[in-house]
Order: sequence, then structure tokens, then C-alpha cells
Amino acid sequence: MRAKLEHRALVLSVVAAAALVAACGSAYASPGALGTAATADQMTIRTSPTGVGTVLAGPSGRTLYILVGNQGKDIACSGGCLTVWPPVTIDSRSPQAGSGVTASLSTAPAGGGTLQLTVSGDPVHYYVGDTAAGLSNGEGISSYGGIWEALQPNGQPLTPGAGGNPYGY
Repeated sequence: MRAKLEHRALVLSVVAAAALVAACGSAYASPGALGTAATADQMTIRTSPTGVGTVLAGPSGRTLYILVGNQGKDIACSGGCLTVWPPVTIDSRSPQAGSGVTASLSTAPAGGGTLQLTVSGDPVHYYVGDTAAGLSNGEGISSYGGIWEALQPNGQPLTPGAGGNPYGY
């Protein structure tokens, strides 16, 4: 009887672990197919109101972030960083600025033949915790060698006194 209970507990543990892995894996794949490049006609960068102010957003409305301290340098996010902070990739054409966007938009080689969106010369990323348009859960997070900041419509990071951040950080 005891062996039967131990076997049942082991089976339930394996099933629970598999369900957890499946749930975590699916969280990273949504929304908007994070790992795929936007087509040229989709890559219009726009502004979006969030809880921390008006920020730059990708075509799906998700907030764009930069790694402060990496500004003016090559793309530094790799490995596990890319799981949490997926790059904003684009096909071969230039990104377009939507209404209210005054930032300088361009691209940089991201490896594997893809291009990563840059804002004012800095590579930009989404945050996996922003599961819908209008969220800015990645604002101010310290990880992977710096502070991640959402971008204002002029391409500058949200910082104290920058006018877009009501929380003062």
C-alpha cells in the first residue's frame, strides 16, 4: 500500500512539474509572437498611455524599453536576458514614426540575419511581464547589468524629472 501511495505521489509530482513548465513556456511566447520580426508594414512605432506616463510602443501597443547604462553601445542583452527582455526585431525596411513620436528610429544588426529596432541609436526591447498593450511593468527594473527604462515619445528614458513619470523614479 505504501509503495502505491509513493508511486501516485511521484506521478502527480511529474504531472504538476510538466504543467508548470508548459505554463511558463507559453507565457514567453505571447502576446504578438515575441520571437518573430514584424513586417515592414507593421513596424509603426507609436505612443501609448501607461501607468507611468506616455511611452513609445511597438505595433501591438507594448511598451519599449532600453537598458540604461548600455546607451551608445552594442546590443548587450543575450542568453537569459533575451527571455525576459525580447528584442524588438524588424524585417529589412526602416521603422515608421507614428503620430506624436519625435524619437530617431533606425535598426541595428541583431544576429541571425535579423535587425533590431533602435531608438536614438540604442537597441530596444519588450518586457515579458507586459502581457498586454498599455502596461509598463518593466519600468525601473534592475537586471542584466543596468536599469531598464521605458522610453518617452522623444526617445529619452523615463527618469526623475523627465516629465513622463508620475512616480519620480
